[in-house]
Amino acid sequence: MITRDYISNRLKDLSFNPEILARYDESHRHYHTMDHVIEVLGYLQTHIDCNELFLTAVFHDIIYDPRSKTNEEDSAALFLKEAAGTGISDKSKENIRQMILETAHHRPGSDLSKVFIEADLAILNQSLDKLLTYEEQIFKEYQFVDYKIYKTKRIEVLEHYNQFGRLNTLMDYVRHCKPRIGVFAGSFNPFHKGHYNVLQKAEKIFDKVIIAFGKNPDKNARTWDVPKTIGYRQIEGYDGLLTDFIDSLGYDVTVIRGLRNSTDFQYEQNQYRYIQELMPGIKIVNIFCDKEFEHISSSGIRTLEKYDKHRQYLLP
Repeated sequence: MITRDYISNRLKDLSFNPEILARYDESHRHYHTMDHVIEVLGYLQTHIDCNELFLTAVFHDIIYDPRSKTNEEDSAALFLKEAAGTGISDKSKENIRQMILETAHHRPGSDLSKVFIEADLAILNQSLDKLLTYEEQIFKEYQFVDYKIYKTKRIEVLEHYNQFGRLNTLMDYVRHCKPRIGVFAGSFNPFHKGHYNVLQKAEKIFDKVIIAFGKNPDKNARTWDVPKTIGYRQIEGYDGLLTDFIDSLGYDVTVIRGLRNSTDFQYEQNQYRYIQELMPGIKIVNIFCDKEFEHISSSGIRTLEKYDKHRQYLLP
């Protein structure tokens, strides 16, 4: 049975550092995880003793950033770095490097690469329930892309791989699916741990949450950078009214408002009346932060910054 421990122990036997597997635990990964590596190796059971296929499976997604266009090149380079001094022959290193690079376009340059690519793409031949789970995972990895763009590009990718019409049902699902999308809007100057607590709760309710940094004419201009912690979400900026921004998106969304206490609720209730008059069909969800964050405010952080006492309230 292929498990993480099996992979780790085999890497040790080949003189590789098994700690490299921690890269598959990165929070922005949803499909390109250790589970995917295990599944690929499962499809390669009849070739499991082949070290070249094993190492290609382990390293082909070792570097994965959905925003990058050089994942395969970077993964191949990291493999060569990790393989130095392991006893792997230069010929095998080159074969593995080439197979990793060929996963960018899935056009095999050798019989061994053909075997690996078939295993890497085996998910596309699975039952509908597994395909829907796969689609959900890919959608999560591309949260930073506007839904209209994602939908168009995703259908193009599926069409490319739609041999014998096996993906027709999945393509129809993508065409007609209406994911639950929330918009978490605020001035966020800065975006702090209290905001993040609300965001995490919202992401358990919605398929996707857009973080909208608004410019409030009654507040100072935003001076804080967007934290890297939220960098894989769709982040937008807007001037003017929130209702105008929502209308510009061109698809159905729900507004998310974060609340700390009953005072916030009374304020938001009043704001809701204005928003409802401007956009009668608007949907708004109020989410209270956990008690440990209810005292945190952006204005309080800006005051504490003057005395260098603010860092504990910010995201890493």
